[in-house]
Amino acid sequence: IVSTFCLLIVIFLIWLERKVIARIQDRIGPNRVGGRFGLLQTVADVLKLLTKEAITPAGADRVAYNLAPFLIVMTALLMWAVMPFTSTWVGVDLNIGLFYVLSISSVSVVCLLLAGWGSNNKYALLGAFRSVAQLVSYEVPMVLSLLVPIILARSMSLNTISESQIVWYALMVPMSALVFFISAAAETGRTPFDLLEAESEIVAGFHVEYGGMKFGMFFLAEFVSTLFMSSLFAITYLGGYRFVILEWFGVETPILLELVIFFVKTFLVYFIFIWFRGTFPRVRIDQMLN
Repeated sequence: IVSTFCLLIVIFLIWLERKVIARIQDRIGPNRVGGRFGLLQTVADVLKLLTKEAITPAGADRVAYNLAPFLIVMTALLMWAVMPFTSTWVGVDLNIGLFYVLSISSVSVVCLLLAGWGSNNKYALLGAFRSVAQLVSYEVPMVLSLLVPIILARSMSLNTISESQIVWYALMVPMSALVFFISAAAETGRTPFDLLEAESEIVAGFHVEYGGMKFGMFFLAEFVSTLFMSSLFAITYLGGYRFVILEWFGVETPILLELVIFFVKTFLVYFIFIWFRGTFPRVRIDQMLN
């Protein structure tokens, strides 16, 4: 159920991002396919990607080339297994949930290297090396920033971290929250850290040889990961599914309300990711690594 939800919500997320960035840049955005709001524009894009011919370059390492897009989507979906949507709706409440998330997310580094190496293209390989340098650089501050909520909650379980926040950790340790947010933007390759696919410099980076749905899977993984990082921020720094004001008055929060609260917080953080993208210019690779 969770995997299907994650794969389908990407269609909405792409539409949302296009519309919000259009408004930031004083444009309208998609407004032709599917009525005046362009609701079916993304559906049309997905159908286009699905019907395109699947090509493997002649000199490519077939196994590595074809395995990379599948692996990157799998790692993006596997992280959701420990995400508590409400106090009871959680795939697996692991006592090392946060450690599990960090270990699975680091597998994506291997996927990018596989894609670049398997393509047998020097630009793709250069893009893959650049991607690995970026992701490894930002993995360290992300882990260090997450140590703060772990120490405060005395647990690595995402459920326990959410339950332990009588006051949001974002208010208690704002510097940790800020470092985590910036690291999450870099980990998912969002602007201004989208040098993984800087078209003007390295011809779209590690996925330059991919077309059709194989390219679509890299795109899909990026959006699923960004939504996950938004929900992880909501859980670790904004109290997750809890509405503390109601709890102060002794009101018990129903399960469905917990779900609504969780998604409101998640999409609030996701909106800030979009806001970043519509505001900041891309930085140079050396500036970013520094």
